[in-house]
Amino acid sequence: HRARSSTTKEEYIKCAVSVALELTNRLCVIVGMDNNNDSFNASSSFNASFGVLASSPGNDSFNFDGKKHFSDGPSLLILIEDIVPDNIIVVSLEQTEDGISCAKDFTAAIVDVKPATSGRDMFETPKLTQRSVCFALGKILFELFSQGDPLFILDMPSVINGDQEDSFGDLLNCMNLGEEDGIMPSDSDDAQPATKKSFQSPFHTTMTAVSPEATKAKACLEERGMPLSICRLVSDLLEAEEGKPNQYISDTALLSLEEAQIDLTQMRLHPQRFLFDLTSPAEALNSAFLFDPTVNGELYGREKELETLMDAAARVSLHLRSSFSGAAPNSITSSGRGGKPGVLQTMEGYSFVCEAIFLSGHSGVGKSSIIKNLVASCKESDWFVLSCKFDRQISPLSRLLQTIDSFFGHFADNQKDVYAQESFARISLSIEFSIDADCLGQLCQLLPNLRKLFPMASDRAQNTEMMQNSTSRDFFENFTDSVGSGRDRICHLLQLIFKAVCCGGYPVVFVLDDLQWSDAFMMSILGDLIQSVGSSSAFSAEEDSSKGGLLLLGSFRDNEVEEDGFVMQQIKNLERSNGNSNVSRLFVAELPEYEINTMLSAKLCLPMRYTRMLAQLVHQKTRGNPLYCVEFLKAIIKENVLSWSVKSRQFTWDDTCIDMHTMSEGVVELLTRKLRQLPHDVIASLKIASCLGQINLSTIELLDLGWFVPNLLESLESAVQEGILEKAGPLFAFSHDMLQESTYQLIPKEERKALHKKIGMSLVQDPAVVDNAELCSLAVDQMNMCRLDDPIERALFSRLNLVAGKQCVAASSYEQARGYFEAGISLLHANPWSKQYSLCLELYEMSVISGYMDGDVEAVSKRLNVILTNASFDDALNSRVLQAKLLASQQQYSVAVKGVLAILSYFGEEFPKNSSLADVTSEINAALPMLKGVTKEKILSLKPMTNKRKLNSMKFMALLVTLCFYHDTLLVPLVACRMMKLAIEEGYCDDTIPGLAHMSYVLLQYSDDVELAGHFGRLCENCMIGNPQEHSLRARLTQLHCTVKYFVEPFQTSAATAQNAYNSARIAGDVDNAMLSLVVYTIVHIFSIPDLAGLHKKMIGFLYQMAKHERIGVLIGTMTYFNTVTALIGNVDSCGIDPSIGMKTHNEIFQIAEYTQNSLLLHHVTINQMYVDCYFRDYLSLATLAEKYRMKTQKKRVMDFYFVFFQGIAAMCLARDTKQNKWKEIGEKSVTTMTQLLNHSTWNFENKLFLLQAELNYLNGRIAMAESSYKAAIVSAHDHRFNNEEALGLELYGIFLVENNKVVQGLQQLEKAREEYKVWGAIKKADAVLEFIDLIKRTMCHRDCNHNTIWGHTQMTWR
Repeated sequence: HRARSSTTKEEYIKCAVSVALELTNRLCVIVGMDNNNDSFNASSSFNASFGVLASSPGNDSFNFDGKKHFSDGPSLLILIEDIVPDNIIVVSLEQTEDGISCAKDFTAAIVDVKPATSGRDMFETPKLTQRSVCFALGKILFELFSQGDPLFILDMPSVINGDQEDSFGDLLNCMNLGEEDGIMPSDSDDAQPATKKSFQSPFHTTMTAVSPEATKAKACLEERGMPLSICRLVSDLLEAEEGKPNQYISDTALLSLEEAQIDLTQMRLHPQRFLFDLTSPAEALNSAFLFDPTVNGELYGREKELETLMDAAARVSLHLRSSFSGAAPNSITSSGRGGKPGVLQTMEGYSFVCEAIFLSGHSGVGKSSIIKNLVASCKESDWFVLSCKFDRQISPLSRLLQTIDSFFGHFADNQKDVYAQESFARISLSIEFSIDADCLGQLCQLLPNLRKLFPMASDRAQNTEMMQNSTSRDFFENFTDSVGSGRDRICHLLQLIFKAVCCGGYPVVFVLDDLQWSDAFMMSILGDLIQSVGSSSAFSAEEDSSKGGLLLLGSFRDNEVEEDGFVMQQIKNLERSNGNSNVSRLFVAELPEYEINTMLSAKLCLPMRYTRMLAQLVHQKTRGNPLYCVEFLKAIIKENVLSWSVKSRQFTWDDTCIDMHTMSEGVVELLTRKLRQLPHDVIASLKIASCLGQINLSTIELLDLGWFVPNLLESLESAVQEGILEKAGPLFAFSHDMLQESTYQLIPKEERKALHKKIGMSLVQDPAVVDNAELCSLAVDQMNMCRLDDPIERALFSRLNLVAGKQCVAASSYEQARGYFEAGISLLHANPWSKQYSLCLELYEMSVISGYMDGDVEAVSKRLNVILTNASFDDALNSRVLQAKLLASQQQYSVAVKGVLAILSYFGEEFPKNSSLADVTSEINAALPMLKGVTKEKILSLKPMTNKRKLNSMKFMALLVTLCFYHDTLLVPLVACRMMKLAIEEGYCDDTIPGLAHMSYVLLQYSDDVELAGHFGRLCENCMIGNPQEHSLRARLTQLHCTVKYFVEPFQTSAATAQNAYNSARIAGDVDNAMLSLVVYTIVHIFSIPDLAGLHKKMIGFLYQMAKHERIGVLIGTMTYFNTVTALIGNVDSCGIDPSIGMKTHNEIFQIAEYTQNSLLLHHVTINQMYVDCYFRDYLSLATLAEKYRMKTQKKRVMDFYFVFFQGIAAMCLARDTKQNKWKEIGEKSVTTMTQLLNHSTWNFENKLFLLQAELNYLNGRIAMAESSYKAAIVSAHDHRFNNEEALGLELYGIFLVENNKVVQGLQQLEKAREEYKVWGAIKKADAVLEFIDLIKRTMCHRDCNHNTIWGHTQMTWR
């Protein structure tokens, strides 16, 4: 029908291929049924090669108009004689408006074989064989592609004659190919012509050896203009004929239907490559995608790896899009563009999710290609993409910051893109919510493109830039908060940035390639990022309602990282972590021989059976490394070992030549050989690029001065055309790190240092090198790789190292900065402290600063010793401050205090060595008149302190007062009073604020003027706002401020104060105070704010942070509060704590506190145990504990009023039960103490006093007054938002009523108490109250039972 219609020849061939494929599919099923699937599985490797794309209706049973295939079922068995053209049924239909009509093509055709006769006995019928069916298929396909001619036509002598063969030979001669018909695609002048040899493919056979039918069929089809692929297929099928004596079977004979199936599928899916003839060598090479760097090659043998990545991407996308209507679960696209729901639509009920996959394998196995393939899909689906590739030349942190900055540059350059700006609106809101203007300015310094998006932050960024030109003393003032604070600060800021990016409304894919070139700090940042994005924030979801999804893809060479190195250790830690992060590893192995064959078949446009022997050789030579395979193919093509034959219209080769081909030892050597064939100028330019890692246009302009090559830019562009370099905007970079390594190997070892020096010297010719951070770093990096002997050059680059290091410190890259400072020190004069004193001092001090901020205690200690030995006393003051802080970080408080006291003595500020409480009282009393006149206006009106000795005194006293909390507490009030005196007399300075905070604390602890203490606390808080060191001050001073706030302000307000302190501490990089802020936040919540279950979840995160940062003291102290919450909610067995944290019980913590004599820890665990005993009415245990540890507590210590409250409740209950007078005395004393506290804060203490008075009145028999006090306590607790104490008051009031014969009213109060406990989240406590209610009800059924019996049962129930 098609042959006689107006269909073109090309269309006919495509339709015929579709019919042939459907027939082959059907024959596979028939043969499989006939052999009962014992030895045949047609779908195994076929589906592995083509998957879903190869499926077709022909594989299913023919079901048109209710009829099945003729060959279905045992009643209609197919014999070999049935498989002939006359029995082939083809149905090609399509649904139209007029009904069913013939389809325009046969891609959806149903093809079947009709048996000649019916009623055959399946046991007497011989089984079909693969070989016989292949031969039958060959005859059918010959008739199909010859447009109706049967196979017997081949016996006619006119089919092929000598004239036609002669004319074909004449055609070849006219093409003037010379002796060889292979083409070597190389423009290289160094390429040598190939030696004359006979190119034979492994499928070469003589015409006389092959089956005559096969030979004639191939010639006939060629005469009719059929493509070579069709001629080859039919000929190979006909070679399967059985039964002829002395028959020769070629290596390419088709003896398997499966291989025919694969051939036809390739033809249908890729007709231009596998069906129609390639007309020229250039076209053939283009189809191979080997020499065109602009075309991304296909991936072979990576289906499973891609599926793993696609599944992870789908989970992230589905999580983010699950709240949008109409989301397709199997798509990785996100909502937003093209008429989809907008990115600003809310997504309630969902938080962050993170999928992290780390790909490992040897170099060249295709890790980056797999990731690029997925990233391309993500880009098409509107994902945010950040791609970072590490290398040896550029520091990992700098590379990461460049990646993030480029991402924000996308928004800056697309101001008119509505969707981009909507996304950025969400990102900017998240950033502004998380940080203040000061930190935003610091971010703008790290990420310059942010300045375009946040213009208001430019001033702060410029101030940060000024730090690059500051002296080391300026850096001391701004960057020395605590050991490792710089590292922690940059880590926290990057976490905030990534969380903000994930809030943009689109899923995010973040690629980190070549992690083996990263460092421990970068892996730490990566770990914190995954854990922060994949888990809730430090505070609850109601405070952080943002949502997002992150897919992180990392890759590294597994043979270049140690099993116990920083890369593997971080990955293992992440795999063990909890939260919403799913972390896994994916090993990418070399390709097996079968996949190499698939790749060769695709690239050479030949059936897989034709390339099988070549694949075996290539796999043997390259060990299955994909990069090695591609480069090996390029090499043998350029050397004319594998070439395109015009005569045979296909690639040909000689197995023996390839087998004998000399191979390099590895990819690097192979690439090096390839690079040597490039023009000289290109090689020279690539050598420069390999020294720099990557190179931009501005650097090219400086280098292109005739020093290296005539035209550096033109040479680099040529390298891009060769596929060796990639160009992204103004930046040139190697397309693979192996190419960079191979290029660098071209430079003789003895010439490398000279080339680095030549590059460095050419860069410093620019006068702006000092002000250009990137240029300065490039120049210094090059010079640090070579030896400098000239004193002038050494002095120049020593100072440039100082400049480059300062730039890195300003950008928070402390490890890289320290490298520059140490390099600068190595270039100093042999006697630097006498010859180059200023430069030497600054380099040493900057090395100390960067090491201190980076947390390298050992290196800091060594450099400090050198400074203190050689510098003058005044010049070494900053170093002495750091030395004291360093000693404190190592718990050497006594040594640190001694050193600071000596320095203060030098400045004329003497303090007694052995102070007493009387000295403290005298000092405070003397200062009170001065202190009572201090107001905010007076502080702000103070003149600036200008006396340098007094400024230094204030600096060291601020340090001393902090150290004395851990060594000599009685010095704290003395130092605080001295600081306030100096401030009022000499003027205001930065250390005045710490003086106000400590004075507030001193007044609370050592005087009765709590109101004045609160006043100074508020002064301190107000003065911190707007201070350049606001975050650092808030982090350090909030603990003192909250101590005072507990007594003078509503208790609940301290939660917000603690949260702000935590955020400030993280921004300042102050991990110690960040962890202490979490403790304060926990205390406020557990004692005054409902939702214990929410607090329980938060505390799991708190404990994990403390364990991660190794703050063991704070960790164990927080465990006491976690145990209390767990006891109240009754979630002991499923608390969700990682076993590696090492949870301790209250008893174990008591033992630790007593063994280490840690009074603060003992205070915390005592309060918590008393808390649990009070609410579960274990009064005897509570009272015993209070008596044991009362003398070990300090006056007005944090939470001491709860000690008084709990002890008072327990004592008066015990007094009623035991009639012992000592308990009554303790109760009365508790009432007196609480009455005094009431004078400071009605909000915090009124309900507690009423409840104690109620218990005391009940004890004294004043029933009416007791009932009135109970009611007042309940109302006060409700009004002042102490939900837990309202529940406690209701419970005690209910017991009071029951014990005073008002059982019904008592049960009502107990029911209310139970409901309040449930609101609080104390489920276990609520259940205990319910048990008590049931006990009372059961007891009421026994009329002869008195209330003492009830009380006795009650006590047993509680205990």
